[in-house]
Parts: sequence; structure tokens; C-alpha cells
Amino acid sequence: MNNLNRITKNIRTPIQQHEPPKPPKTPQNPPPETTKYHWSQDALCKDKTSKMFPKEHKDLSYISEARRMCRQCPVRKECLDYALSFPASDQHGVWAGLTPRQLDAEAKRRGVRAEKFTLAQIWSQLNRS
Repeated sequence: MNNLNRITKNIRTPIQQHEPPKPPKTPQNPPPETTKYHWSQDALCKDKTSKMFPKEHKDLSYISEARRMCRQCPVRKECLDYALSFPASDQHGVWAGLTPRQLDAEAKRRGVRAEKFTLAQIWSQLNRS
């Protein structure tokens, strides 16, 4: 045997047959569907409800700080549209930088009627049955 054959004979390794990759197994319990996107997920006031909706109705000191936050909020338009879908009489706190009185004036200016029922309407329906 010549030197080359002797060297290559020692180097040779058998070629292993590779199996094609198996498809990934599907989980037995697929993960729950992710929740749909809602504009409030991007609101600057998210997780800061005490700054937007105080416990004490008579305390008005929160309004200026809440409005400052609203001015910089990326979803202010969506927040305003959402707030206008409710009767102003049922609103509390600051929505899109506006107080309930200002929301009522904005709804009148736009000629928008609330789509949602008032709490009084709901209670009167419950009391009738």
C-alpha cells in the first residue's frame, strides 16, 4: 500500500445517511388565542387609573396632570371617540383630555348621540321586570 492510500484509509469515515427533518409536533393544548388589539393598550394612562379617574369626585387637582398626559398620548382620537359613545352623565374622570362637561359639549358640537345606554336606563329596565 502506498503512503497516500495508508493516510486516506485512516481518514475515511462512513457517510451517515441523514433523515429528512421531521415536521414540528403540534402541541396537544394549543396556546389560547391572543386577545384582539384595543387602542387602550397604547394609551399613556394605561395602569394609571388613579391619575385619570380619582376616587374623590370633588378633588379636581388631578385634571391638569391628566390633561398633560393626554396631550402626548398617541391614541387620543380613539379615546375621544370611545368616550363620546357613552352618555356624558355617566362619565367620570378625564377622557382624551376632556372632563365629562367638556365631553358633553363636544358631543353636542359634533351632533353625536351616545350609542351606549345610561346607567339610569339600565336600572329602569331592570326594575320593570
